[in-house]
Amino acid sequence: MPVPLTPDDPPSLGEFRLAGRLGEGGQGVVYLAHDPSGREVAVKLLSRVDPESRARLARELAALSSVASFCTARLLTADVGGRQPYLVSEYVAGPALDRRVAERGPLRDGDLERLAVGTATALAAVHAAGVVHRDFKPANVLLGPDGPRVVDFGIARAEGASTLTSGLIGTPAYLSPEQIAGSPATQASDVFAWASTVLFAATGAPPFGADTVPAVLHRILSHEPDLSVLPPRLRGLVGACLSKAPEARPTARDLMVGLVNPSGGGSTAAPLPRDVAERGARIAAGATDPSRRSALTTRAPGDRRRRGPLLAGVAVATALLVAGGAVAWLTTRPDTVTERSIPIAEPSRQESTEAGEPQTGQTGVPGERVTGPAEIPDAVEGTWGGRIVPNITLGLREHDVQVTLESGDAVGKWTEADTGCTGRLTALGSTRSAVTMSLTDAGQCVPGTLTLTRKGDRLGYHWSDGIGFGSVYTGWLTRR
Repeated sequence: MPVPLTPDDPPSLGEFRLAGRLGEGGQGVVYLAHDPSGREVAVKLLSRVDPESRARLARELAALSSVASFCTARLLTADVGGRQPYLVSEYVAGPALDRRVAERGPLRDGDLERLAVGTATALAAVHAAGVVHRDFKPANVLLGPDGPRVVDFGIARAEGASTLTSGLIGTPAYLSPEQIAGSPATQASDVFAWASTVLFAATGAPPFGADTVPAVLHRILSHEPDLSVLPPRLRGLVGACLSKAPEARPTARDLMVGLVNPSGGGSTAAPLPRDVAERGARIAAGATDPSRRSALTTRAPGDRRRRGPLLAGVAVATALLVAGGAVAWLTTRPDTVTERSIPIAEPSRQESTEAGEPQTGQTGVPGERVTGPAEIPDAVEGTWGGRIVPNITLGLREHDVQVTLESGDAVGKWTEADTGCTGRLTALGSTRSAVTMSLTDAGQCVPGTLTLTRKGDRLGYHWSDGIGFGSVYTGWLTRR
């Protein structure tokens, strides 16, 4: 249902009179409006559209005009050259998938299969027109009275995005691994997002979680979601679509054919390729192995625990775009698409008074990686605990940790108290009063490089991404 217009909303766009707000995202605001004849339409006012985006939109809108409207909200008209660029499409009287799931729970049986087939068909039609959706997600699937409709194609790039090397256009929880790695969105990226959306519909939760952006991106890159909730005819196809490598996923056309005719018998279209089907089955089987799967998809939507030091080195390396002393990043909620720049100051370096001691950064917490024997020194032996804080603003939160170390050993234990996450600490180098350790085998927690330095009766804690980006978590621990 629309909500009233705000004082900042225009009363009309072109010949369309605005009647209320249907939604808002990082790419603009969607309004319920009326055309000159009084017919209800949906109007999307685009925000921050650069010249390159306008040109691309004009090309793609022309292609979209040929897409059948039975599976999409038909584009009626657009003005992408004016001061207030906007798109006008058919109004679909029905809730978005995310709202339907929030209000009534996950889809089951025929409802789930109808959603999968209808949205895959829409994706195949749009890809046939040469368009990439770029932001396929539950909020962009409308459940109309005549079936699911996919909306919001060809989203505009945010202003300035064309000058960056990232493909991070869209909603983080539904990004593909290659987009996180900096590649632009492709049709294969849409297929990955389709599978994530179907799994959301079946479970009621995003398949890679919904807490902080770094944690979600880390899981997309390194975890396989649990597919056991899906019916058998969907499980292998969804598994194939969630392949980390884009070339391993079926095309939207193959996906559509595989859904409506898994055997391919009697169809003039090619069935799902055998290697893709077999790969999907293997992924599905592996994902349902309790030793490999993530429990995220079986969690209730409201259970959104933060896990581990929530910034993977691999996620930092591939998803943070360092340009001109700033990082272009997404806001902290994984269901948003807005961008902001976070200045990253170079840490200052202070010479240590003791040879071999780590240097100290801006926080005052020692943190330079040390070399020397790969064993735990006497000075840091024992069980230590305390609160650590993030040094950059990426939705990360303060939390308590505990480390257990034994002198002369090469291995220690790391624990995050509030989630129960545990990990193995392996010594990489040490001095008389400091040790640098690799945090591994942390399960859902994120690995990294940790330097612990004894200063008086405290132990300095410095967690780093290990790729030169700098300190992420620091703090002081005391003996327990």
